[in-house]
Amino acid sequence: MFAYLKQHGRSKIGFDDSYINMPVPSLPDWSDFYPDAKEEIPFDAPEPRGKAVQTLKFCDSDHAGDKVTQRSRTGILLYVNRALVNWFSKKQNLVETSTFGSEFMALKTAMEMVIGLRYKL
Repeated sequence: MFAYLKQHGRSKIGFDDSYINMPVPSLPDWSDFYPDAKEEIPFDAPEPRGKAVQTLKFCDSDHAGDKVTQRSRTGILLYVNRALVNWFSKKQNLVETSTFGSEFMALKTAMEMVIGLRYKL
């Protein structure tokens, strides 16, 4: 997307500024277990400009979905406001022994993609 914009200097990205109305679950307070935890923000990050955007991530995996190799598949959708900006689907590299392992690997991949998207935004 950014390479296209670089080659076509007169182009712009337009996003719907309305948010996806999804209920936000109440999050547990983990500060007793992780008192020093902080949000990862680069020290040289510029000040935000314009309206805030909502990023939304959906990820899932199927444990041993491939019947031949017993490898799991990962599926990820990334939204900015109401626009789907990235999707990802791939077989995992390792054979996981449990559903927890395959879901954890999918979540790890999704979080890496979210952090990369936040840096770009």
